[in-house]
Amino acid sequence: MVLSARDRFPRKDAGRKLPVQGVSFLLVAIFCFSCSCVGPPSTLSAQPARVIEGVPFFPQEKFQCGPASLAGVLNYYGWKVSPAEIAAEIFSRQARGTLDMDMVFYARKKGLRAEKYRGSFEDLQAQISSRRPLIVLIDQGLWVYQSHHFMVVVGYDERGVIVNSGREERKFLFRDSFLNTWKKTKFWTLRITPP
Repeated sequence: MVLSARDRFPRKDAGRKLPVQGVSFLLVAIFCFSCSCVGPPSTLSAQPARVIEGVPFFPQEKFQCGPASLAGVLNYYGWKVSPAEIAAEIFSRQARGTLDMDMVFYARKKGLRAEKYRGSFEDLQAQISSRRPLIVLIDQGLWVYQSHHFMVVVGYDERGVIVNSGREERKFLFRDSFLNTWKKTKFWTLRITPP
């Protein structure tokens, strides 16, 4: 009988099989996902073609992107209201956020015109050029997991858009990345204008 090195020198953990395939898959998945997040910095490096000056920025509290976005646009048009005041009226604890139609109804209740529609990059450029900031809804989730987020588009250039989003004022998003997340919400757009 010929013994192999494995038989002559058994490992202490010989009874325990290591899930090599599972670990390999996990490492490959982590590598792929970490690489997909790496890219050029999202800071504004060049002067954009168009930026609306004077759109107030309200840093977002947890799950408060709707009220923060709405407050920025309403204050831009002269309606003085804080995200906390808006959240007190339209924030849904059950939804852990704000429902899109509640944002429309809130703006109308304040006497403004509010129109929810399917936007496009060309429409976005036209609205920004006409000094009308837009609220857009994007989905930052992966696969079937949704992660909706409202933000205010305040500018654009040929490379992408400039947004007030979360805790970042005038954040630059590359066009393809922005369009991919916006497309998942069917290009949800809210235009608010004075009466």
